[in-house]
Amino acid sequence: MPQKPDPRFLNITAHDLRGAVGVLDGAMKELIREVSSENADAAKLALMMTRSTQRLLMLGDRLSVLARLMDSAELEFGEPTDVSALVKEAATRAFSAHARRTLRLRLDAPPTPMLLPLHGQTMSAAISELCVLFCSFSQTELLVKVSSDAASAQITFESDNRSESVQRALRDRTSTTQANAGIALAEAVIVRHNGKLQLSENDGSNAALSLILPRA
Repeated sequence: MPQKPDPRFLNITAHDLRGAVGVLDGAMKELIREVSSENADAAKLALMMTRSTQRLLMLGDRLSVLARLMDSAELEFGEPTDVSALVKEAATRAFSAHARRTLRLRLDAPPTPMLLPLHGQTMSAAISELCVLFCSFSQTELLVKVSSDAASAQITFESDNRSESVQRALRDRTSTTQANAGIALAEAVIVRHNGKLQLSENDGSNAALSLILPRA
């Protein structure tokens, strides 16, 4: 009988990928500093390559998360994490690597820390995956909102795209598209945190997807 793949292989691959891309990313930053601001074509090419290295680093993060989810052991939650700070870092990083120049990111989070026991690496990857997904959906603005009540904390991703195809893509969890790959990874992480994803429609048009985590 075939044996279950060892998650360590994914972790090793992810580590090697991030190491190689990290060197490339550093070289690209040095190159950008050398490129004259008057050379528009070279500056544009350097920016495209930098964004591509950021995407590769995120793929390395995805491999690491998959390795952890394949492991039968429970995720080890560290000290309580500030959800707002985690969302800001993860969403900003994903947005800078995947968003079009005409798209704007709007973060709406409470000014005071919202502390929850989380596994930071996997939850950060889940937030990044959903941000990347909504970058591809949104037209001019992507809203990421952090809120809470007595029972739960919510991280909501809202697109300004009124297309029915966007809402259909979020409802359909069965097709093997890039969008569903991102949702599936995020949902697997959220379930391991005893949370859930919830789809809603605002005013019957704009689509929103909420990541809901229990406070206790």
